[in-house]
Amino acid sequence: MSVKRAFAGLVTGVLGLLLTAGEAFADTNSAGAGGEFNPGIRIGEWVTTNVAALFAPLLAGVSLYYLAKRQFTQFLSFAAFAVVAALFIFAGSDFKDAAVNLARWVIGR
Repeated sequence: MSVKRAFAGLVTGVLGLLLTAGEAFADTNSAGAGGEFNPGIRIGEWVTTNVAALFAPLLAGVSLYYLAKRQFTQFLSFAAFAVVAALFIFAGSDFKDAAVNLARWVIGR
């Protein structure tokens, strides 16, 4: 794959996301605590939903590439990195709670 084709694919993907980003501002029912409309919450939910939908196919594609090329060391390091990234992305609050509980257990408080 040439650099031009990769760049064109990246630009097309970014433009596709930008064109559908209007959906993030469309719902005025997600009002904040003060009753005002907060588009940041809606954008965060929209991005999280779309990233979650693309995360597994992306991991599968990269993993299959490494397995097809028989690069097992890169596959294992990528898999370890993907697990850590998934922990932070999809279970950030649970990870934070577990880290706080572990720190309290180690310190003894």
